[in-house]
Amino acid sequence: MRFNMLAVAVVTAFIVVAHAIAPDAYSMSENTVSQLGSQGYALAWVMRLGFASFGGLLVAGAVVRLRMQPRYWYREVALILYGVGMFLAGVFSAEPFADGVEYSMVEAQLHSIAASVAGAGISFAAMTYALSDQPVQRRLIHAAALVGIVGLSALFGLSSTGAGVVQRLLYVVGFAWLVYMEVGSGTGHPRPTSNSRREER
Repeated sequence: MRFNMLAVAVVTAFIVVAHAIAPDAYSMSENTVSQLGSQGYALAWVMRLGFASFGGLLVAGAVVRLRMQPRYWYREVALILYGVGMFLAGVFSAEPFADGVEYSMVEAQLHSIAASVAGAGISFAAMTYALSDQPVQRRLIHAAALVGIVGLSALFGLSSTGAGVVQRLLYVVGFAWLVYMEVGSGTGHPRPTSNSRREER
């Protein structure tokens, strides 16, 4: 089962729906996707459920691959970290996108921490795949994804305007990489290295 593809399809559907029902006060260019699930917003459950479902499916997929290829446990542990971070981003809500709404700063900080954990997880996962996957062409694509993820994450952190646009580009790169992991392998699982193939003989 292609868990990554399913996870991306599910969260994308939730994002589309959440955008469709968002009020005029929400700006796609300035507000983040996380704020579609923000505190004080009656329809926040849509995006929160999307994040939680996405994270849960990523963890499930990583566990399946871990059982099939335990040699590369470090790659899947990084993806589990990403999945857990995204799941927790759905548990804890971000600050409101509308002015004058009371909210819990502690919960907003917990959401931020969860998002940071997710960012670290996918970055480390892309790095480990870039160092261990085969053939070389796949490593190059993993490396390109890593550069995109890290670069856009840094730009997002520095953005004073247009944060919503930068974050959505970050999502596109991350989602595309998750799908490539499965579509590029042709099996739904990353390709084993030449060393692991020799060991299986």
